[in-house]
Amino acid sequence: MSGEADLWLRALRQGTQARVRLVCLPHAGGSASFFRPWLAHLPGDIDLLAVQYPGREERFKEPHITCLSALADAVAQALMALPARPSLLFGHSMGAAIAYEVALRLETAGRRAAHVFVSAHPPPHRQPASDLHRQDDATLIADILRQDADAAGLWADPQLRTLFLPTLRSDYQAIETWRPKRLQPLASPIDVLLAEGDEEVSLGQAQAWADLTCHTPNIRLFDGDHFYLKQQPRHVISHLLQRFAHHHGASA
Repeated sequence: MSGEADLWLRALRQGTQARVRLVCLPHAGGSASFFRPWLAHLPGDIDLLAVQYPGREERFKEPHITCLSALADAVAQALMALPARPSLLFGHSMGAAIAYEVALRLETAGRRAAHVFVSAHPPPHRQPASDLHRQDDATLIADILRQDADAAGLWADPQLRTLFLPTLRSDYQAIETWRPKRLQPLASPIDVLLAEGDEEVSLGQAQAWADLTCHTPNIRLFDGDHFYLKQQPRHVISHLLQRFAHHHGASA
């Protein structure tokens, strides 16, 4: 990879003979390394790329981007700089919204995604209003801990809070201000992943993704809460590959 692709995409695995490219887009406050454990569960002929947003890990010194459309523009440009190959987009939480927007841009450019997977987030027309990015630090952190109690140690450390709160706040601003002017269905299939105990997204909201694809979405319910995928990466990956095979006749 080079140029924009190098900046925005982390090649966790990239080979010349891969048949499929899996592109993962992290949640608010997340980074590309969140998906590194997936390597252990992914067949060797599938590339694994993870998006790295500015302001974290090796991009820590770069300014944050608080506009979701601008994030999607940059990610789409990075993907279009890569050789053509069937691509699966998987986005979790905020990443789901970006995955949808990236897929729109790829489709417009004639590089349609083979499949789009949206995890733990409602579609834009069912996203409830929220302004947590305007609230004080304690309120913002409380919202994170409500979704991910495992992160309590991170946010209890004053130095780590100082480091990571600006990233989290900018991501919240990006997703909370995401209001597309018009709804545009994708030609690509969209499938939905949701945890039974996720208090952020209802089944009705998940079903509304059907308005944004020409296909009938499959909605797969997993055990767990908003961050269900941390505990069961093998099951999540198996599901993605099965759904890809279902639509495209590919071997999972």
